[in-house]
Amino acid sequence: MPQPATLQDVADKAGVHRSTVSLALRNNARISVEVRERVQRIARELDYRTNPLVTALMRSRRTHQAAKHVVLAYVTNHPTRYGWRPPHHDRPDYFPGAAARATELGYKLEDFWLGEPGMTPARFAQILLSRGINGLLIGRLPPGMSEIQLPWEHFSAVALGLTLDRPDLHRVSEDAFASASDAMNRCLAKGYRRIGFVMSEPDDSPNMGDRWLGAFLRLQLRLAPENRIPFCEYRPPTEFGGHFLRWLDANRPDVVLATHAGPIEEVLAAHGRRLPHAVELFLLINDKLRRGFSGIHLDPGILGSLAVDMVVGMLHRGETGLPASPHHVMVPGRWVEGAGLSPLPEAQTRKSTGRKRALR
Repeated sequence: MPQPATLQDVADKAGVHRSTVSLALRNNARISVEVRERVQRIARELDYRTNPLVTALMRSRRTHQAAKHVVLAYVTNHPTRYGWRPPHHDRPDYFPGAAARATELGYKLEDFWLGEPGMTPARFAQILLSRGINGLLIGRLPPGMSEIQLPWEHFSAVALGLTLDRPDLHRVSEDAFASASDAMNRCLAKGYRRIGFVMSEPDDSPNMGDRWLGAFLRLQLRLAPENRIPFCEYRPPTEFGGHFLRWLDANRPDVVLATHAGPIEEVLAAHGRRLPHAVELFLLINDKLRRGFSGIHLDPGILGSLAVDMVVGMLHRGETGLPASPHHVMVPGRWVEGAGLSPLPEAQTRKSTGRKRALR
């Protein structure tokens, strides 16, 4: 593999000093327009790329600020400034684990919102570059959004989760297929044969849902045809209760694999039924361990930490822009055996009672 072009390579071909190249690439007015344009053209021809960490080090020398304060950006694009993190939603929060790992490596992680009033991709990039920020972690996108546009050639970027489809960056995500396969195998090992799968909340990450469903359907082939229960897809809140109960009564599963417990508990409670008497329930997103459910648990901090490791490695190697061969690091969750269910939270119980009439 050919070695990447260096600053000295550009200087040699342009017939100027290294410092002149450095200033020209930063459009410094001390260098004439003619020389700047020639140096920049040669840099493009040689595919020269600056190393963000070297740039940060040189800046720290000029400003007398410690290089350990190099910032990584956690990029979000939810409708509100902090809609990406609890308590505004209950989806995985990768930020704490990523921030902790960044600190361990001598960096600081700051969140940046693409939805600021008047923000454009060009302005967003300008803000980051003016602060010497080249490392990006792309956080989970809101429902209905799957693309972010930025001048990626300036940045070393890694996506978290499976919500970003375009562009195809390096990413760290849960191995949803492996997690669902593990859950199905646990059911089979426990002797369950009529295994149902319910998407119990809106699937705001279709790539994740497809992987769960793929694993479920694949392992259903190990069951006798009469034990293969159809998938219970999610319906809007006003329809989900009746739809789920009709599915439950028609198929009578031994156990249900569900994405979230809350909606199922509410529907059953509204009709005088309780878990686990109505049906055994295992979770594919078992993030509230205190509730006592069995299911798949994955600490989102692990994913955030791995994403920081990837970004920092890219910065050290001077890798920017869209990758020719995106690397997808997938981490399976681990099975947690429940210790018995805790009572349904009071707020959810009140909500269930209010919905009871509508479901009858």
